[in-house]
Amino acid sequence: MTSSTVQRKNQVLAVKLGLLALLMFGFGYALSPFYAAFCQWLGIDRADASLTRPGASIRVEFDVNIAPGLPVVMQALDGVVTAQAGGLLKSRFVLRNDSDQALTVRAVPSFAPVRAAGLLQKLECFCFDALTLQARETREVTVVLLIAEQLPLEMGAATLSYSLQRGAVAGAG
Repeated sequence: MTSSTVQRKNQVLAVKLGLLALLMFGFGYALSPFYAAFCQWLGIDRADASLTRPGASIRVEFDVNIAPGLPVVMQALDGVVTAQAGGLLKSRFVLRNDSDQALTVRAVPSFAPVRAAGLLQKLECFCFDALTLQARETREVTVVLLIAEQLPLEMGAATLSYSLQRGAVAGAG
């Protein structure tokens, strides 16, 4: 083969590969709307608004656990609170140090079911930082939650649990 024949075949191959790449890009670009239409036609559109409840309410229960041997009492003053979707929820807790010395404690939050964490956003929480309670001190603390605008149909209640543990003193290595 001559050099010009090889060069011509390479040019034809380059054009074919370029067209193939262009077709693959177009297919990928068009796939999303085709897939959405296909799923809607089959009735399996999971983004359907009927799976959520705007303006619904959710019942939030607060649970407290204290690490063994920690001389602190913690109580949820508002143990069960109901809030509207898109609204704010505020709950109060009382912490009491029963020892004769200052204690630094930290509240570690957890949600049940786990997906509730994405529906209840903590705007203000005593769990953000360690708390130092002086000897025999009693303190009221709060948590403020923003409830999601849309709540899933099956989400009627959620539990926010705080585990109180001995906290590290700021600056201690």
